[in-house]
Amino acid sequence: MLAAAGLLSAFPVLAQDTSAAPAVSAPAETPAPAAAADTTPAPAAVVTVTGVRRAAQTAQKIKQDSDNVIDSIVADDIGKFPDTNVAQTLARVSGIQVRRDAGEANTVLIRGLPGIATLINGREMFTTTGRYIKLADIPSTMLQRADVYKSQSADQVEGGIAGVIDVRTNRPFDFKGFTASAQVGAKNKDKAKATDPELSGMVSNRWKTGIGEVGALFGVSSVKDRFHEERAFQTFPIDKSFAAPNLTGPDLVGLQDIYGQRKRQAANFALQWKPSADLEVYAEGLHSVYKNTDQTDFFVGLPWATSADQIKVTKIPGTNQTDTITSTNAFTILSTQGRESTSTASQYAVGANWRVMPGLRATTELATTRSKYDWVNPILDTNLNVENVFVKTNVNGGAFAQYQSPSLNDPSKIFLSQFFDRYGRDRGKSTDWRGDVTYTPEADGFFKEFGAGLRVNERTASSIKSFEGSVPAIAGVAMSSVPGLSCTTQEFSENYGTPQWSTPCAGYLINNTSSVRSIVTGTSAPKAIDPASFFQNKEKNYAFYGKAKVGFDLGEFPVDGVLGVRVTKTDSEIEANNNVGGAYVPTNKDASTTDVLPSANFKLALRKDLLARFAYAKTLTRPDFDQLNPATAYVNSNGTTTVATASGGNSNLKPFTGQNFDTSLEWYFAPTGSISATVFRHNFDGYIMKRVVAETYQGISYNTTRPYNTDKGHLQGAELAYQQFYDGLPGWLSGFGLQANVTYTQGGVTASENKDIEGKPFAGMSRLSYNIVALYEKEGWSARLAYNWRSKFVDTYADSPDKSNPNLVPKDLIVKPMSSLDGSLSYKVNEHVTVNLTGTNLLNFKFQDYWSNASIYPRDTRRYDRTVGVSMTLKY
Repeated sequence: MLAAAGLLSAFPVLAQDTSAAPAVSAPAETPAPAAAADTTPAPAAVVTVTGVRRAAQTAQKIKQDSDNVIDSIVADDIGKFPDTNVAQTLARVSGIQVRRDAGEANTVLIRGLPGIATLINGREMFTTTGRYIKLADIPSTMLQRADVYKSQSADQVEGGIAGVIDVRTNRPFDFKGFTASAQVGAKNKDKAKATDPELSGMVSNRWKTGIGEVGALFGVSSVKDRFHEERAFQTFPIDKSFAAPNLTGPDLVGLQDIYGQRKRQAANFALQWKPSADLEVYAEGLHSVYKNTDQTDFFVGLPWATSADQIKVTKIPGTNQTDTITSTNAFTILSTQGRESTSTASQYAVGANWRVMPGLRATTELATTRSKYDWVNPILDTNLNVENVFVKTNVNGGAFAQYQSPSLNDPSKIFLSQFFDRYGRDRGKSTDWRGDVTYTPEADGFFKEFGAGLRVNERTASSIKSFEGSVPAIAGVAMSSVPGLSCTTQEFSENYGTPQWSTPCAGYLINNTSSVRSIVTGTSAPKAIDPASFFQNKEKNYAFYGKAKVGFDLGEFPVDGVLGVRVTKTDSEIEANNNVGGAYVPTNKDASTTDVLPSANFKLALRKDLLARFAYAKTLTRPDFDQLNPATAYVNSNGTTTVATASGGNSNLKPFTGQNFDTSLEWYFAPTGSISATVFRHNFDGYIMKRVVAETYQGISYNTTRPYNTDKGHLQGAELAYQQFYDGLPGWLSGFGLQANVTYTQGGVTASENKDIEGKPFAGMSRLSYNIVALYEKEGWSARLAYNWRSKFVDTYADSPDKSNPNLVPKDLIVKPMSSLDGSLSYKVNEHVTVNLTGTNLLNFKFQDYWSNASIYPRDTRRYDRTVGVSMTLKY
């Protein structure tokens, strides 16, 4: 009803608002070159947004004016992005799907696919050996906007077969003069029972001097985030006919208590110098540090690990799958995985924009990027016998594991079992230069603008880690005999059967690893580095593009277009060590590829407010560097919790390419009112996926994971989006607005090497997803309430714990529909002070997955923190 009322009032509102609305210009049409994007100071409306209404208006204007199919998220105010997590904010864009881990969105898919390119200010940004950066690691308080490009053009850096995400920070010339802002706040997590600070600030100014106009901007951000995630789990159904005829059931039924803290600190700067109206020189940089310290306390329940006469079972009616297990004196494993990692990323760039002569502009930029990741992951298993066990495999879609014994909370009755000594490091760096020229003819003919550019990039990536596998502990060592080793798990928010238990302290494992090694193995020496895990890749890329903007009339309808082609050549060198007969042999491989990537984007103006688009582009995504590692690392079975596994890369992997087609119809009926519909089709060649197969090495069968190129594939679907503020409604109701979008996707691959996925949808892709966002902006009040939903999807096809066991029938692992409800409320006290209230996961979402049939084979139940935050924004 509200939407209908708003549409009926759109026409008079449009006539009223168009004259009063501030001028808003779209950004540069493509992420690259960054230098060309900012030759002129951005209009104030882009950066001095004062609430959700202006942010929505600016994002709509960007979409309308762009040559590409694009969606944008714009900051509500300086330092005030809709969420502290960029990935979570992007989930509201049509076609975007996200995955959560440890309570935060961290994996972003465009139209169900992970092959994206991530840019910062138009420059490629990455994390060590990957091709893109984790968007959750970018402080949102530093951002001006985030652009999601679903169609691409020749001057964009190649690498995103699904699309490009470009996050933009502020520059001093974006502001009229001195500007300073600060945000001070805190967030409470309900399951972590913790309240943590969040601080950010920015100061910017510009001056007219004897050498021209000079601007400087500096920003900082610091976020501490303690979290708690809880899981009840059970493993893949296997044969348990020793307990009852034809019985199947999970081998393990247990719990995971996951908690810790994340610290994200970052600083950025931007300097601009404009000695004349025709020349601008700039320098900017970003440095971020993400430190994660957390642990997983595993309760590895083994309800079958006792004599058969002490086990009683029931079956789910009409099946052979276990319903309940009652047992006594069951052997049980309590394990703590300690994790500490530090990820550091920095990027610095200098560049210039030069108006050589009327109609001719040149830009150049030199950038360097560094990324490193250091991690330790000590794991200590302990064991004991539990007197009474009751397990039910399905209670409200998940496992219920009730283990009862005084010994569970008595460290003197819990004994050290085995130790996993894991650590490693990754490194990545690149140097990137590019130069671009654009020429605008004086005559207004078919060709409106010509552009060309050259990019040279050199990148290296390396990784190495310790040998995998466990070392058995010295027999008879009780956990209580080691001072400081014993801890008690956190409390759960729900009843999963076993509330708490004693477990090794993760902090002790991390901070006293040498002592743990001595206690468990008799020596303080760390486990050796695995030569087979080492790889180092060197990659040189040369790219040239040419493009032309054109304009013509198709009958009475004006058409604007951009035609272009990008030619990219990549030379790579791979160094690794392969295990050949127990000896490590250096392995080197060189490769070279050349790709031609044409593109075309057309925009047809059916009316001033009604646009039709057609876009075509050939895109490519290169393999991650670790996927190219030709070596294989083997991990032998420890006889209890792990089977023999191996992992390796594939040096024969090729970049996979896509032929992408998009067409859309967009109606802009008000400055903050629009309806758009998009239909897309992507045809893929060589899409990269992973599979697990049984491989035999030195007489042992290993479940080996490797990537491979599939054959042909496709992705197709449609997006529908609506946005409007209902200005025609009376009084305070005129502050309401609505954003809504829905996306349907369908597609899959034909994979001759893996029949398990042939003709099936892409793993990780939901067919249907939608967003409904209620907005309000009136008399100093700003509010947003956002609901996001995505349908079920397959996580893993033909899942099996042991590919070498022919008696195990593989089953698809499926994730149930996922949703989230987040909100924010702000009040502008005066022009300098705004107070904010935010909330995430307001519905206390419960994640669940299952094998093939949710009522028979459930796997995990996971719950994340509900977050409530308060903050104050100061601006001058």
